[in-house]
Amino acid sequence: MCSEKKLAVITGAAQGLGYAIAEDLAASGHRVVLLDRNPDKLLAAVETLRSKGHTADGKQIDLAETDAIQGLLSQIVQEHGAFHVLVNNAGVNIVKPMDQVTSSDWDLVMNINLKAVFFMIQAAAPFLHDGGSIVNIASVAANSPRPLSAAYAASKAGVLSVTKTASIVLAPRRIRVNAVCPGAMETELLAKMADDMSALFGQSSERSLQNYIGNIPLGRISSAHDVAKTVSFLASDAAAYITGQSVNVCGGWTVT
Repeated sequence: MCSEKKLAVITGAAQGLGYAIAEDLAASGHRVVLLDRNPDKLLAAVETLRSKGHTADGKQIDLAETDAIQGLLSQIVQEHGAFHVLVNNAGVNIVKPMDQVTSSDWDLVMNINLKAVFFMIQAAAPFLHDGGSIVNIASVAANSPRPLSAAYAASKAGVLSVTKTASIVLAPRRIRVNAVCPGAMETELLAKMADDMSALFGQSSERSLQNYIGNIPLGRISSAHDVAKTVSFLASDAAAYITGQSVNVCGGWTVT
């Protein structure tokens, strides 16, 4: 397998940022395996990548079921060989005032955004080539208060902590572990957030989104590919001396 293109595994990859990451990694020469819980969107994403000449496969998994992770990764390795890149992208958000967040809300967000990241890294490490790369998708919310996304912000802060710990644990094998922290980004997740805030405040989704975002110095919301390119950089040999770090990709949002 060593003479073939490097293999990258991306979670939550059937749409939005996950798909953009898969597409960017494929365009840079990787074979990609997309993981997602939605079978129809997953099939469509894989077929689209293949139609563009990329080597792509898809595997269905609900990452809330962490017991399924080990078996799925073993299957991927049996079919495609050990991999070089893991991108933990899958995530959910529940937009509610803090005093309305339920225990089930909290558990859902933590299970997908944090618990699954930890156990994906744990299960993937033995299958990763020495010198490989893990990129975790966190958020600028990890370091900034988000009154309507308390569980989400806490989960992403946890991702930063896991990133740092894993970077130390895996450093002897030269496996780098970093995090990317997007700001406001044109994805289905942001659109749903805008709709949820609209329902809470009784105003348009556009107004709710503008109030949430405020001022971005670069003057626009990011595209998914803005973030995907940073992921591809951290996954590449160009970032061979970068580990345990988090990179904000937010157009300067965090400095205003």
